[in-house]
Amino acid sequence: MRPLTRRRVLRAGAALGTSAAIAGSTAACGASRRKDELVFGFHGDTVSIGIYRRIVELYRRRNPGARISYTYADSLGFFQRLPLMFRAGTAPDVMIVAESWVSGLSQLGGYADLSSFVRRDGVREDQWLPGSLNPARIEGRVLCLPVIVYPKGVTYNKTLLDKLGIPLPRDGWSERDFLETAAAAASGSGVRRTWGMRNAFGTNQPYDVATVHGGLPFDPLTRRMTATDGRMVSALQLMHDLVHTRRAMPAAGQTQYAVDFTSGLFAMDLFYGYALSYLRQQIAERFEWGVVPYPKEWIGTYQNNNVAVFEGSKRKEEAWHFATFIATDPDAQRLLEPVGTPALRTALKGWQQGLSAEDRVLPWTRMIAGMEHQLVAYQGGIFNKVWDVLGQQVQAVENRGPGPPGTGRGPGTRHTDPACLRRRRDRRT
Repeated sequence: MRPLTRRRVLRAGAALGTSAAIAGSTAACGASRRKDELVFGFHGDTVSIGIYRRIVELYRRRNPGARISYTYADSLGFFQRLPLMFRAGTAPDVMIVAESWVSGLSQLGGYADLSSFVRRDGVREDQWLPGSLNPARIEGRVLCLPVIVYPKGVTYNKTLLDKLGIPLPRDGWSERDFLETAAAAASGSGVRRTWGMRNAFGTNQPYDVATVHGGLPFDPLTRRMTATDGRMVSALQLMHDLVHTRRAMPAAGQTQYAVDFTSGLFAMDLFYGYALSYLRQQIAERFEWGVVPYPKEWIGTYQNNNVAVFEGSKRKEEAWHFATFIATDPDAQRLLEPVGTPALRTALKGWQQGLSAEDRVLPWTRMIAGMEHQLVAYQGGIFNKVWDVLGQQVQAVENRGPGPPGTGRGPGTRHTDPACLRRRRDRRT
């Protein structure tokens, strides 16, 4: 199945008709609990929900007498309710949270600091894949444990590149190779134009492009703006080059941005780290796809799901025990194989063996190794607002196109900048 990325969660509407589903004695908008039970909250599609319910059953079998009820919703609904549940004191004792939810909501005080439990029980970081615990570390605290990860790379349309006679991307390729491939694949015009790279960079929160060389527009620890850091400047220059100089990637404001990678109109896209099976299923074998690690100069970001404990829980010891079970028990980790790469090292080999033959040979070793030095997407607590401002400015530049401000838009672009649209409306009235 296709992994649900944080980007889609934050922008999409509710994905399931059963978003307010209730199980046992729990409610979807908050956990009404009995004194003798632990409440587990999780999110996702029907497959994810079924898996987490099976993990609860496994824990009950391993721990006779344990009383656990659960509450769940679609991912967007769960994310939206977390701040309300934190403030009301009704959050689940144990909850599954995405990496962006940890940093983004960390200053609400809803996540328990697990540092003392980690030290007391001698929990080893090296039992998980490289970098897996990075999203947990917020201002000297450990706010969660890793459950599954989504290593990143670049997906490419082998059928299209072969047709155009362009050499296929290979492990160890450079940023220059990437730019040349993207430029060589771009051709045609209008809505049927073929692009070298799909603009997965230019979203409302363009953290992938900003961090491609390891930079951030701010430092969440020192709380200082770092947007003029050389890494940030070079990353944004890369996107400008792709869009305006080489015309190899559509600007975020262009109609073609909405076209899916599976249309075959794009030679490359970002790979969000699960499998290519969903691509093959959607396009009925019309194209052959491949995956390659990031160019060697890139650092970039990765994403994951984690298990956290509610700071307001009255059963923190039991909650910690259940959380560590989800994150460190090999059988629990194996149950998670259909929705992502298990974070536990000992579960990795079995997960790879369970993939299809085509997916089994993808460059997992290199992509996973790269996670150790990658940044966590959308980090920084209340300073996430910086991403919103940055996204607005990036899209305003893209929509305006070549030329100095105030000279109108460039060829092939259209205005979607809110300020511009307001000026148009005012002129009409």
